[in-house]
Amino acid sequence: MGVEPICFVTMVRGDHAMLGKWIAHHSRHVSSRSALHVFLHGEDAELRRISEECSVVTLPFDPTGAGFEDARRQLFFGLAGALRGYYRHVITLDCDEFIVMDPAAGTSLAEHLEAHPFEGPALSPLGFDVVQRRRVENDPVDMSRPILGQRSFGFLDGTYSKPCIFRRQPNGGTQHSLAGEEWEIDPTIYLFHFRFFDIDLSGQLAKDRVAVVQSFNEHGTKHGIGTWTDRDVRLARALKLADARNCPELTPEHVEAFHDCQIENYKSRGGKFMWKDPRRGPYRIPSRFEGIL
Repeated sequence: MGVEPICFVTMVRGDHAMLGKWIAHHSRHVSSRSALHVFLHGEDAELRRISEECSVVTLPFDPTGAGFEDARRQLFFGLAGALRGYYRHVITLDCDEFIVMDPAAGTSLAEHLEAHPFEGPALSPLGFDVVQRRRVENDPVDMSRPILGQRSFGFLDGTYSKPCIFRRQPNGGTQHSLAGEEWEIDPTIYLFHFRFFDIDLSGQLAKDRVAVVQSFNEHGTKHGIGTWTDRDVRLARALKLADARNCPELTPEHVEAFHDCQIENYKSRGGKFMWKDPRRGPYRIPSRFEGIL
């Protein structure tokens, strides 16, 4: 049994502003920044400076991209097992993903996890993909201020309701699913995802990600990356949907219906999460979250 309740793990390449936000937010959940494990994908002096006082490891970056996605999955799954000797829960996230307890729960993340045991190797938070609604959110995001409040809309998303809060190493799967093991979503823990939250920042990152995949493709390697290839197209689609539809405030009823649909989808496929009907919304984020992140 680990002496510390929680640690967080991320892997990052190039996302300087987002990593700074990720560290500042998740350091509130741990007793020391040493419980934030940051893996730099390639040497980067600025990322190392931002990660000061965290536990930092630099990994080699292969410009051919061979086995990119499989290596990252093995890293996160392996750490879920290895770090469990020192922490009660190992939480693995990308650096644009943020764990937030629903303020209505009135408890800390560590207290909640201790009081609510779960079956299987990992627990999933409730995924919420934050998207800029340009008709009412015209200003660029100021990263020195809380994002929630500057951005108040998005989609419930099964892709980010992913098993990332580990109590043991899983037998297999992907970073977004388990392979035939018990799986559940805790609707009091949110994962806010900032992929399409700002047309300027998200647009530049989309171009960078597409360029990386194109470079890997030129080497003819099997990289396994599926969601970077058309990221600019996905950004345009998300922005359009957020503007075109009504955005009611997210309610417990919305959350319950989404939760039940995702769980039933998983069970009906024999433990294979296929992301059928993964997105609901857009919704307005309840005001109790404003300023928390």
